Amino acid sequence: MCGRISQYREPARYAEHLGLANPFMLFDAADRRPGYNLAPGTHPLAIYPDETLRAIHWGYCPDWARAQNLPQTINARAENAARGRYFKDLWKTGRVLVPVDGWFEWRLERLEQISNDAPDDADPPDAVEPQPFRQPYFVRLKRDEPMYLAALSNVRGTEPQTEGMGLVIVTATADAGLIDVHDRRPLVFAPEAARRWLDPALGTPELEHLARHAGVAAGRFKWYRVSPDVDRPLSDEPRLIEALQ
Repeated sequence: MCGRISQYREPARYAEHLGLANPFMLFDAADRRPGYNLAPGTHPLAIYPDETLRAIHWGYCPDWARAQNLPQTINARAENAARGRYFKDLWKTGRVLVPVDGWFEWRLERLEQISNDAPDDADPPDAVEPQPFRQPYFVRLKRDEPMYLAALSNVRGTEPQTEGMGLVIVTATADAGLIDVHDRRPLVFAPEAARRWLDPALGTPELEHLARHAGVAAGRFKWYRVSPDVDRPLSDEPRLIEALQ
């Protein structure tokens, strides 16, 4: 699952780090600002095979699915996307990258709580059963460099983005040791593998190998607890990616 991302560097930095020869920004720079807590429904930047960067709606629902009142989706499983009805066409011709500086995960943790209702001269209170809560974590590269999430989109050229159009982030099976939140995480590429993902000539076997074996390994990430304020989609400021003391 990937439901929140950070994309706060200058767009030109992502293009430079990826090694694009002639990047072209197809968005209004005056409308862009750093995004520390981007949620589905927002418009993160995506990088296309023609080296353009565009602001794309995060969320996708093909026409046939909308006709059946099926829900919009925000993620695609790497192991199923090539064959699934939702994504098989995008897997062939709609591969893009979402450059990010990190993403958020939530883990169910427990906080021991002590009753405060007893008077001062009473016996020490008994411990109450620890209460579970969802603790957010921020995940980034240890070297604090940009990374590139595999994504799929049905948005082409400069056509208007109508209902149902947008992108999904591709997820893969999580490596052991990466926060241990659940069994999914975004499919993250370093620059070389990211450029291969964008190659329109890449065949199905090569794509499958890329998705299975070219993702950045767990050992290259670091993660830490952050403020629960990140739970609010409208919260978007630098302190949301700062480690809790």
